[in-house]
Amino acid sequence: MGNESDLNRRKFMEIGIYTITSAITAVSGVALARFAVGTSFEKKKSKWIELNSEDVRDADEGFARVVLEYEQKDGWLTATTRSLAYVKRIKEDEVIAISASCSHLGCIVTWDEEQKIFKCPCHDGRYDMEGKVISGPPPGPLRRHKTKIEDGTIMLATETVPYGGDTHERA
Repeated sequence: MGNESDLNRRKFMEIGIYTITSAITAVSGVALARFAVGTSFEKKKSKWIELNSEDVRDADEGFARVVLEYEQKDGWLTATTRSLAYVKRIKEDEVIAISASCSHLGCIVTWDEEQKIFKCPCHDGRYDMEGKVISGPPPGPLRRHKTKIEDGTIMLATETVPYGGDTHERA
């Protein structure tokens, strides 16, 4: 009879040790996974950059090439990021900004004023003045930067959105 109670105590202690070990392993695993992944799945916040009105051309003049330069924090590293956009004024209160990054492999497209198209030099991708694909391998249109005009100042977001998405805001 004494043997049976020792066996039950031993079994209880064994289950307790396995339970505690499993709990410590699970908590440590979650903490280590969070450390390894960090903030890589968190959406980066878009910043608004003020443009000089001289940098924006009227609709009949074509696109102005604008370099966007801003500070971006990635984990513990803060670095200056540069990107390129083509900007033009459609109406007095409306501006469009098209990303210069090709939707195929991210090459920088150029604006051809004579043909009124965007050209990708790497694989001969071509886009119309709206950013829609005309020919070549690009799988989709050029992305757009959100734009807004506040007190006469043109603002451009660092975040890009797909063509046809929410492309501008009005203040």
